[in-house]
Amino acid sequence: TGVLAVREDDHPANALAERAWREWRERGCSSAAFASLDMDAVDDYIRTQSVEPYFPDFHDFIYEHKILFGVVTQRMGRIVETILRRQGLERIPVFANQIDVEPFTIRLRFPYFNVMSCQDCPSCNLYHLKRFRRPGVPLIFVGEKGQDVCAASAADLVFARGELRRRCEESGLAHHAIHNLRDVERILEGMILTGELERLPRKEGVE
Repeated sequence: TGVLAVREDDHPANALAERAWREWRERGCSSAAFASLDMDAVDDYIRTQSVEPYFPDFHDFIYEHKILFGVVTQRMGRIVETILRRQGLERIPVFANQIDVEPFTIRLRFPYFNVMSCQDCPSCNLYHLKRFRRPGVPLIFVGEKGQDVCAASAADLVFARGELRRRCEESGLAHHAIHNLRDVERILEGMILTGELERLPRKEGVE
């Protein structure tokens, strides 16, 4: 999360997604259909977006070091996946909300909503962090949104900027403050060279 240079508040799907999510919080639904979403406008928006400048180099770095990597996000998967594909990064797995185009209808789905009996977020990043956990393998989280603090608390190593950095500081959650992914690469490279990453204490079994 936090790797796309995209403002979440200005894409055409956002207003409908926000409305749908609030309805689902009340009714416990997992999808809703809309006839009024202009997908051409969504696609036009996607064409103006790109990953942040250091993302491709960061991707090459983690691939070289055989670090498993995925994107967890509160955004709509169609937007994120299209941007990554255009950059040649389509092999990166994305865990997100979905837009399904059906005849005469656009359906918004939140497959990871309320999966841990919590309705605070449309997509539960904490759920994914727990799924990614592997015995003996350090779990790393990079984020920037305030709502990422739940997922960050389950990680062994946290890189934070923006609102997440503030939340980590307020709660005393250990983290590395960053400005961009080049900072993450630099810190990780040092930890790999010194063996610090392998010696990192794990939170395995901690709920």
